[in-house]
Amino acid sequence: MKNIIFFMSIMVSLAMCPLQDGYPVPPDCPTRMFYIQHSNGHNTFVYDANFASGKILKENDPIHVYRINYNKGGIKEELTNMQRKMAYGVEFTKTGSNTFDFTLAAYPSKKMTLKLCSQNNPRVSVYINGKTIHLKRMFLFCNRLGTSVSSINFYGRDAASGKEITENYAIDD
Repeated sequence: MKNIIFFMSIMVSLAMCPLQDGYPVPPDCPTRMFYIQHSNGHNTFVYDANFASGKILKENDPIHVYRINYNKGGIKEELTNMQRKMAYGVEFTKTGSNTFDFTLAAYPSKKMTLKLCSQNNPRVSVYINGKTIHLKRMFLFCNRLGTSVSSINFYGRDAASGKEITENYAIDD
């Protein structure tokens, strides 16, 4: 019964949140890892692999994070210090050749892993709800002020099956 109530509350909260229809998709590029959008606007935070050369990630800065400001016609902007330190910036640790574990500033307990796969394409893996996902994008369900996140949708491919998958992760307060 408790599981049914939890499931129903998630479904109701998702139904009350703005849908992602009409959200812009950032232009694809070969270094793209994933991007983040949120329920309070269309501006998009983009995470690209940062290469020192064609096949080697920069050891001191393997991830380039920036935002696409769709309120200003889709221009690319670097993160502000506040965005970098409080929400969208990354902390990383090199764990192997072209392999890094990292976290987002706003959610330091959720570890992600960046690796290069075939043809040196970057791939980010994250473990959510008992599944490893090769991440493509995230959508944050925020309060109106943008000061808290109630849940996150993770979109990507299931690492085990290769099928497209969406996993919702409820944030504990």
